[in-house]
Amino acid sequence: MASEEKTTRLKNKLVLKITVSAIFIAVGVVLSYLNPFGYFTIAGTRINPFAHLINALTGVLLGLSFSIISALGIAIIRFSTNIGSIHAFHGGISGAIIVGIVSYFLNKKYPKYVEYAAFTEPVGTVFIGGTITALIEGFTLANLLFFWWLFMLSSVVGSALGFIVLKILKDSGFSRKTFSD
Repeated sequence: MASEEKTTRLKNKLVLKITVSAIFIAVGVVLSYLNPFGYFTIAGTRINPFAHLINALTGVLLGLSFSIISALGIAIIRFSTNIGSIHAFHGGISGAIIVGIVSYFLNKKYPKYVEYAAFTEPVGTVFIGGTITALIEGFTLANLLFFWWLFMLSSVVGSALGFIVLKILKDSGFSRKTFSD
């Protein structure tokens, strides 16, 4: 009987994660498109702090796998509807990976501080995503620094907003524990 209850609980958590991930994808796309201040275009890159906000939220709340899935879903929809550039893929996914990894380890060692993983989103977006963008656009030191700067503008704002939202959610009773085993 205990085995069946555990299996049911795990299935319910998985359904919850899938549902919340789909909602975050929808919110990320809507915030990218409907908000006139949501993004701006510089050098073919659409700067969108809300994508980084979603990365911070999903990485901390849902974990690595679902943060990557959410970032990929947002990138696919933004790119295919022309409200995002090709750089949404490597910029968003790399930030989601770093937040997911850091939040995993913070949750193991210091679970009450797990929301601070949101501040690591720029590490992935800037240094991994920005470097990939510079490689795509023609690698020079000037290009690298330029794209790092652009991605930094977007990801620092988004991760700070994500941290604030995570604190509000935590005070409301929603945390990583809500979505984990």
